[in-house]
Amino acid sequence: MQRFVLCYMLLLLNFWLLLATATCNAVQFNQDWNLNTLPSPNTTGHLVFDTVSSLLQHWPNTKYHSGHTIVPGTIPTGTLLFHGRNDPDVPTAREWAATDSEFARLFCVEPEECWLLTVVTTRPLRVLYFDGSSATKMPDGPMDLQDLLIWGAVHPERANLDWEYERLNRLCDTFGFDAYIRRLVSEIMLCNFTDGVEVQNFVRLEDEERFPHQAYAFLHSSVWHDNYPGDSRLHLDLTHAISLYDTVLAPSLVSSRHGQTRRDHRVLGIDEHDTRALLARVRALRLQSFSSNSGVDWRAMFHSIRDRYATRLEVLQTVLAEDTPVQSAFILLQTLLAPYRLHSAVARSNSSDTTWATPVFRLCATADTLFAESESVQATLTPSEHLLLTAARETNREICRTLVVMWAEGVVSLSSESRWRWRAEVDRLMDWLGWAAWNNCRPACVFPVRIVLLSRRAILDGGVEQLDAALCPLV
Repeated sequence: MQRFVLCYMLLLLNFWLLLATATCNAVQFNQDWNLNTLPSPNTTGHLVFDTVSSLLQHWPNTKYHSGHTIVPGTIPTGTLLFHGRNDPDVPTAREWAATDSEFARLFCVEPEECWLLTVVTTRPLRVLYFDGSSATKMPDGPMDLQDLLIWGAVHPERANLDWEYERLNRLCDTFGFDAYIRRLVSEIMLCNFTDGVEVQNFVRLEDEERFPHQAYAFLHSSVWHDNYPGDSRLHLDLTHAISLYDTVLAPSLVSSRHGQTRRDHRVLGIDEHDTRALLARVRALRLQSFSSNSGVDWRAMFHSIRDRYATRLEVLQTVLAEDTPVQSAFILLQTLLAPYRLHSAVARSNSSDTTWATPVFRLCATADTLFAESESVQATLTPSEHLLLTAARETNREICRTLVVMWAEGVVSLSSESRWRWRAEVDRLMDWLGWAAWNNCRPACVFPVRIVLLSRRAILDGGVEQLDAALCPLV
């Protein structure tokens, strides 16, 4: 008992140290409103923002397949889970399930019998969620986070089927959650088929030709969760989210990301000290007796920012690339900044000094976070929420800074040269943000299934090209 109390006190001490660090970082953030200050190359707020905004969605986690985020959550009472197998035996050990029967059906290996077990949750299941394509058995990053929790180090050679039951058993034995959720689609690693779930149906399905590929129905069903809100049957608690893009938690990863494209980011370079800190944070989730009283809906905040800018930045980029008058782009900038263009912000004629636009920049950059930055709210935030607040501020700041710089130039002196500078700035900003909303075909594909297939090439063993040709003859 004394050992348990000591461990609990150490975990609480770790929590409050992280809270103090996050609060200190928050105080330092608002000191620089210089329009010419670019984000530091090592800043990660925009990466936290995008990974958190992409939780439970397939498309962005296919593009950035190496996960960096772990989030606790629940599967609500009354949720159906599906398990496909080749015999009529209800699992008594730990096994896999899925939130969609189309995915579970894949595990009926032909030409054997196909049995589909449907279970329903009888209480909320406590789960731990891994982002990225974390169910994809590839050695270049998707399973890194699981390796760190299970073995304390990354083992790319274990990213295969041979190690799957070992992964499941170690996760269940070590961390005590009811289930673990991985992204391919929503794959549920269920620790117990008799506690928290009960059998609703167990039926043998008819043998069928699944033309033109056995994954045909799965490919279609997975599209349902491609974009926001993703799989809405899973409820995540962002107030206790853990991110390896958190430079306070994992400073050793800063240097390992240097010079890499985001697609190549991994947690492979984490050192032992940071790994221990990560494990302490995850273990603390089991003893979590504190919760956030802030009331801030972080998911709604993040998506309101994305909704406001995603499409309009893409339109602005297109307008700047076309042979249209630069005035058209300036009008778009005015529209984007309309809620923040203060009557008192007056330009100085023929001057390169843009300090007059600073109040516009500040109003735009703090529009979504001002409430959460108040002392009364900050006192209620968890360490995870401080990280989320910093992510929202850094992301919003750079979007607003870029737009205000261009707008201020247009107010003072609009010329044909502005187009090229603005195009470069918008391209830089969108590349920095890296939002999956911009990862699409231009022009759009004639038949949308082609996009589905291209995004899932890594998860099928064969037959993709034949399926692609059969479904998309016009593309």
